Formats: sequence, C-alpha cells, structure tokens
Amino acid sequence: MQLPEVFVIAPFDRELQPVLEAVGRAAIEAGFTVASLDQMPPGALFTSSILDRIRQADLIIADVSRQNSNVMYELGFAHALRKPTILLLNIKSDDSAIPADLAGLKFFLYDPANLRQLADRVRSEVKAVTLQRSA
Repeated sequence: MQLPEVFVIAPFDRELQPVLEAVGRAAIEAGFTVASLDQMPPGALFTSSILDRIRQADLIIADVSRQNSNVMYELGFAHALRKPTILLLNIKSDDSAIPADLAGLKFFLYDPANLRQLADRVRSEVKAVTLQRSA
C-alpha cells in the first residue's frame, strides 16, 4: 500500500527552513510521505514540476504568510483541483492579515518560535484528512 503524499507550498527562503522541516516531520508522523523536488529544473520545467507534484499530492500545505505570488498561484491551482489544503500563517509576518479570498478557509496561525505547537496542529490536521479519505 502506498502512503498518501503531502506537498508543501512555500516561498524559497532559508528563514522558512525550520518551519518546513517541522511541517514535514509532522506529516510523516501522521503517515504521509512528503513530496519534494529532487532537482531544480530551469524555467518552465520547474513550474511544470511543481504543478505535477500538486496534481499527484493527496494533501497540500501552504504557507501564505508572505502572500508570495508563486505560492498564491500554486495554491489556486491546488484549489482548482479540489485538493484538501492546510493554510499556515506566521503571526509575526508583515502581511499578518489573510487575503480576503482566503479568509473563509481553514488556516492555522503559527509562531516560528514555537514550532512544536505548529507540528502538533499539522499532525492532528493531517490525521483528520486521512480519516476523511478513508470514510
């Protein structure tokens, strides 16, 4: 049996690495594999690779803290495919208000100084998605 797969959408930024690692560990502990891009192909191939990963994923986790245009595009693509999503919002972000189009969706505020709490929330939400899939 193949494990379900999660794909994490976030800006490329070293500052986010601890957050992404905490989210990835939580997803693995909840019984998912975490999709990654093994290599960074150039230009349009890179975008195509990301969209392929979104298509294949069973769950999307997106950090919308910076309202990065690439993240928003990829999240919109995931929503068009009706992928279940978990949205994350850093409480210390300059753009701490969630965009109006996303305001009605479920999202989690997180404090980058308390990644354990974020991991616990992600783990429980990922497990809930697993239960919904099996129902």
